[in-house]
Amino acid sequence: MNREFAVCRLDELAAKGALAVDLGETRVAVFLDGRRVRALNETCPHRGGPLHLGQVEGGVVRCPWHAWSFDLVTGCSPANPNSCVAVYPARVEDGTVLVTLKDPARPFAAATSSR
Repeated sequence: MNREFAVCRLDELAAKGALAVDLGETRVAVFLDGRRVRALNETCPHRGGPLHLGQVEGGVVRCPWHAWSFDLVTGCSPANPNSCVAVYPARVEDGTVLVTLKDPARPFAAATSSR
């Protein structure tokens, strides 16, 4: 069963560029990549760095801790396609950013964001 979460307003995301939200037990990084909203697993698989604090350039986020990079569409590293993070469908409806998770571990109505 999929569950869609309202995570923030688009204007909030535009002001910050990226943010992290907890959706049940899943921590998600949400990015504004040009005019597209993207969502990935927040945690870098290398050493657990916070991807939402990374630099985004050319559709790729670079982890702020050790510079591992992940494509915002595929979740895979351009340098090592075997190193990936989960990607989640994201969209905007009426100015609200929505992210869909498959079978969230502990679903709840509101998301908690941080930056």
